[in-house]
Order: sequence, then structure tokens, then C-alpha cells
Amino acid sequence: RRLLRRAAAGAPPLRPDPPAGEAPGAEAGSGSKPARRERAFPVDGSHTYGDGFGDRANHQGADVLAACGTPLRAITGGTVRKVATEGAAGRYVVLRDGDSGEEYVYMHLSDVAVSSGERVRAGERIGAVGQTGNATTCHLHFEVWSAPGWYAGGSAHDPVPDLRAAAG
Repeated sequence: RRLLRRAAAGAPPLRPDPPAGEAPGAEAGSGSKPARRERAFPVDGSHTYGDGFGDRANHQGADVLAACGTPLRAITGGTVRKVATEGAAGRYVVLRDGDSGEEYVYMHLSDVAVSSGERVRAGERIGAVGQTGNATTCHLHFEVWSAPGWYAGGSAHDPVPDLRAAAG
């Protein structure tokens, strides 16, 4: 069952504009890698799944439905590459895994608890579920991009295996 639908068939993708003023894929901060690859499920509490990867045109992630304000956690340790509010994505965070170079994109947040360049550990609170941008209900739109990352030559892949692995 599709719980989230774009209003218009030709609606633009959820992806916001590429990062401005930085080299694509560049990691901010010291460049040191996390000590180990711990995982944490990104939604802290009760949730269900909505639209999945490729369920509709330009849907490059999976939707995890939860109450607005539900804490969101870093799926892995890494560096916050970007925090912004833009278009259909609303308020979002891009987290770069220093070990793999993958990037995790959290969209539609109601609030953000991190800043660009900040290092985070797996399980650390990075924000909260919201309904910002082009969202019809409270949820996390979660994307995973291969190295070199989001808007840097990487490609989106189905995040459900990552979500299941993090759930334990």
C-alpha cells in the first residue's frame, strides 16, 4: 500500500540542490575515520514503512513513517557533510561514513540537532522526524549513496538492507 504520493505525476525528484561552495564528496573536519563500524537504526521508536526505493519516479530512498518529533539517530559514525532546507526535501542532513565513503541522507526533518562538519557516533541524535518540504505525512525519507557520495558521482541504492542490518 502506498502511503505517500506526489501530488503531480511529473513532480520533481526529492533531491535538493547540490552542496554549494564545497568540493563534491569532500569530507569536512579532520578526515579521521571512525574507530569501528557500529550501526544504529535511524528512527528511535515505533515506525512502519511507506514507499520504498523506486516505488515511483525519482524515489531514491525508503520512507519510514513515525510520529513527528520522533528522534532520529546516526545510522553509523561519520561526518555531517551538509545541513540545509531546500525544496521538496525540506529540512535534511547528509551524513558521510568515513570508512566506506557512503552517504546517508535524512529528509523532511522537523528539527536538526547537528551542524555541518560535526563528527557523530552511531546512535547519536541528529534530528527529528518531520513533515517539511513535499511530505504528505510525518516520516523520514532515507537515502543511501555509494562512494564517492551524494551529488559526487555515487549512485543511490535501496536502503532497506542497511535499515534491516541496523535494526539487528
